[in-house]
Amino acid sequence: MQGNFSDNWFGVSRTDLVFSLRSLADDLDVISEGTAAPLPTVRLDRWALASRTVPCLIGTTTGHPRIGDGKPCFSSELYYLDPQAGLARTFSRWYRLGTPVEPAQFDDRNRGWS
Repeated sequence: MQGNFSDNWFGVSRTDLVFSLRSLADDLDVISEGTAAPLPTVRLDRWALASRTVPCLIGTTTGHPRIGDGKPCFSSELYYLDPQAGLARTFSRWYRLGTPVEPAQFDDRNRGWS
């Protein structure tokens, strides 16, 4: 991490962090007002609720800007989850949820990625 802590947040510039947090807050406001969420372009299939130090999702992606289709991922922090609507909002983006699986699918023996 370059610079000091006030200039960067784990490699993200202060300006980018503020933009991301405002975008997240705006999206959560839209949901709380009962407005329909946008249809996400990124799909997370074979997903399960997981946790790091913060709640997140694990699964395989389709349409992610940096992760190839069918590749496994851990999402950023989870802020909104509506399995019935098939939507999730993490710190970085909306996800359209595909087929859920049990978290045990991702244990050490069966990583869930095959």
